[in-house]
Amino acid sequence: MYSFDVFDTLLTRVTATPEGIFALMQEALQKEKNSHIQPYIRRNFFSLRIGAEQVARKTYGIDGVEEVTLEQIYGVWVKEHLITEEQAEELGKLERNIEVASVHGIPENIEKVKQLLEKRERVVFISDMYLDRDTIQDMLKKVDPVLGSLPLYVSSDPEKKGKWTGSLFAFVKEQENVSYQEWHHYGDNEESDYQIPKRFGIQCERYQKEDLLGIEKAYLKGHEAEASVQLSVGCARLARIYGKKSTAYRMGCSIGGVLLYPYIHWLLEDSREKGMERLYFIARDGFLLKEMADCLLALREWDIETKYVYGSRVAWRIPEGEDWKEEVYQIYWRSYEKLIKEPSDLAAFLQVTEEELLPYLPKVMKDPKRIWTVSAIKVTLDWLLGNQEFSKLLSKKYQEKRELLLAYLQQEIDTKKGAFAFVDLAGTGFTQECVARVMREYYTGEIHNYFYRRDMVKEGQCTSHVFYPYYVRFYVLLEMMCRAPHGQTMGYQRKQEGRVEPILSTADGEAIKEHGVPEFIEGAKEFAILYEQVLGKQKNLVLENRQILSYLEYIYYRPDKEVMEYFAEMPNMLTGREQKAVPFAPKLTKKEIHRLFWRQDKPFDHYYMGSDLDYSLLRCSKRQKKQIKRYQAAYHTWYGRLERKWYQRIYRKGQEKDKVILLDFLGERVAIYGAGKKGQELYQQVTGKRKVNGRKYHAEVVLWIDQNAGQCQKEGLPVVGLEQVRSVAYDQLVIAIAKKETAEKVKQTLLTYGVPEEKIVWVYDC
Repeated sequence: MYSFDVFDTLLTRVTATPEGIFALMQEALQKEKNSHIQPYIRRNFFSLRIGAEQVARKTYGIDGVEEVTLEQIYGVWVKEHLITEEQAEELGKLERNIEVASVHGIPENIEKVKQLLEKRERVVFISDMYLDRDTIQDMLKKVDPVLGSLPLYVSSDPEKKGKWTGSLFAFVKEQENVSYQEWHHYGDNEESDYQIPKRFGIQCERYQKEDLLGIEKAYLKGHEAEASVQLSVGCARLARIYGKKSTAYRMGCSIGGVLLYPYIHWLLEDSREKGMERLYFIARDGFLLKEMADCLLALREWDIETKYVYGSRVAWRIPEGEDWKEEVYQIYWRSYEKLIKEPSDLAAFLQVTEEELLPYLPKVMKDPKRIWTVSAIKVTLDWLLGNQEFSKLLSKKYQEKRELLLAYLQQEIDTKKGAFAFVDLAGTGFTQECVARVMREYYTGEIHNYFYRRDMVKEGQCTSHVFYPYYVRFYVLLEMMCRAPHGQTMGYQRKQEGRVEPILSTADGEAIKEHGVPEFIEGAKEFAILYEQVLGKQKNLVLENRQILSYLEYIYYRPDKEVMEYFAEMPNMLTGREQKAVPFAPKLTKKEIHRLFWRQDKPFDHYYMGSDLDYSLLRCSKRQKKQIKRYQAAYHTWYGRLERKWYQRIYRKGQEKDKVILLDFLGERVAIYGAGKKGQELYQQVTGKRKVNGRKYHAEVVLWIDQNAGQCQKEGLPVVGLEQVRSVAYDQLVIAIAKKETAEKVKQTLLTYGVPEEKIVWVYDC
């Protein structure tokens, strides 16, 4: 004979815990307007129901009685005059109905039962449960009619025998007339389904049930009585039971689905209310969002059209118009400028090839032994845009790209019928503003954009609808939930048949697939379908935003090993300019730790190749963490400075790189505008009176200009008026003013005095 435990072996609930049924009952009672049950019980049903069961077991669990009934549990409230007998009957009926409505089968074990039946083996079910036999049989029948026809032994039967003492097994042996040696039992509980029956000589096999993840257990604490939390965690667990066992799939249904479903739910509700007929999901973050939206739309049978459009920062941020050079700067400051480290990065930002860029770069920026800084890149950008030949090349390329983008948008975006909206995940909205400028050539109507989150608000040409306006440092984790199984859109090309098609990068496509992103997507969709089906029965118990933030905080600050390894190893291209994807937070080697925490005034990004050092530090071993603490403690001590200096001279001589600074761009004859604090500091550096980067620079300052030349001369400074700028030859004229707006006004004035634009240099930080 073969026996199977029922709950958590054959059957499971859609709630996170068995007590989740009480949370659903509490929700139902609070929504019941005409209920005769007092408000106190309706508000506190979850905790009161748990307490009533404890009292019932204490009261009736005597003289060999090993189980209580549902009637006895609610009878506690009757005897304590909280409810009437009629209300007890009403609550018992509600609990039975919700139990049946919430039940789901565990496919792999149900299949085992069917295989045994096909072999004509005898199968019975055994359950420790206060629910009555009829209710449990209804639950079994709902899952599969075959299960409802098999013998069922329940601890709440009149005999009141339980598995936990072994008496229920003895009772079944007597009723079924079977020896223990001929009996095979299958269940999930280590004690009552394995250890106890094994003592009788029953052959036992333990089913390893799908437990809650660490992130789910952490959030349930303090939220177990909330129906929406019980259902979201329960649906995630159920999706894991139904689906694949891979880490990617588990993360998709347990985290990706939970974090993204609320946005999709809100998006569809809001867009429908606002009369949107078409939603255009932008690559690549929009890939999973569209997949989930399509699942929900199919279940709801709503008539909203969805379409996937290929776009990216690289493909859509195209400078245009008379002020295209100024737009280049606007794009630059929004394009991870700190991560432009070498010519290939700058070429990718400017959307030219490295071969096209190199001839125009300043000599110092071609030196592989020099480290690029933001200041140096800004000066280089000024240098390049001031070069007429390079500007012409750049303008031509931008125009070609703009024409292809315009053709693609006209081809894909239907602007002629009804309202529409673009759908994205996160950002500032700048990329959409760039697209809106292009669309204005043929469309003058309103352009709507949906975002999960934005971290800044700015008026523009688009109307933005934001689900969750917030800014936290770990928002990148949210973007990592929305990886697509294809590369980034780099631009567009026209096919022979006239269609415009996207050009996709191959830099990270394969890495994303190898990491299991398609399975992650599958898991997130499975969660969305399950939760949507549950919501249809539970009157839209939508997830709360606090669960989103709590999950993100868990992933970032205190992840368990499975969660941390999956997201840390996620292939990531933060800027979109990278030649290949690297892990979001790679493991650190001993050598990397030494360079990162024992380096001598070098840019952080020069040594760390990931996107988040703090997350990499979470992956460090105890030994590595001790090593880091030693470095940090000794860094500013005299022996720390001495050791680093000795290390640099003996082992790293000739290998360390110096930063490129403003002085590296200057020729032999320099003019300076500005005699304030910044101007005087620059004068000291240029003339070699003050060291920079440990060495002296020396150039001739042929002209030092300031609008208050008279006052400066009284202070003994060799400063002259602006009119002298026409009488002296120089290689560069440096504007030594910190404030950008003032520096720009000075530049315009200098141009009217005949100063060539390519000779004017300004940078916010010397």
